[in-house]
Amino acid sequence: MSQEDRHSTGGKHLDDRESQWTQAAQRHYDGEFELSTEIVYTIAEAKGVSPTEVRSPPLYECVDAACLENAFFGESAGGDSPRTNGSVQFTYAEFLVNVGNDGWIQVYEPDDR
Repeated sequence: MSQEDRHSTGGKHLDDRESQWTQAAQRHYDGEFELSTEIVYTIAEAKGVSPTEVRSPPLYECVDAACLENAFFGESAGGDSPRTNGSVQFTYAEFLVNVGNDGWIQVYEPDDR
């Protein structure tokens, strides 16, 4: 699957205790590329820029993508994958990023309300 085939945007809303978020981009991780690459591509799409422009802050300052990739998508002792259920959320610049064990990466932007 190409980089372009794994994404879609939507208007889904995510509520947290302090603000509301609107989904700006979504991409599915299938293991063809590193999880960090998929996260950067999804953030770039949300920002409307090239992935090479997603530099500040460096992704590694916000999340350990390799550890997350191993926890969710690495093989378990029984050979089953994913190893862990759930999702991880972190902030990147003004965005909220959600990575689920189902492979979906969603990037949300704050509502202007």
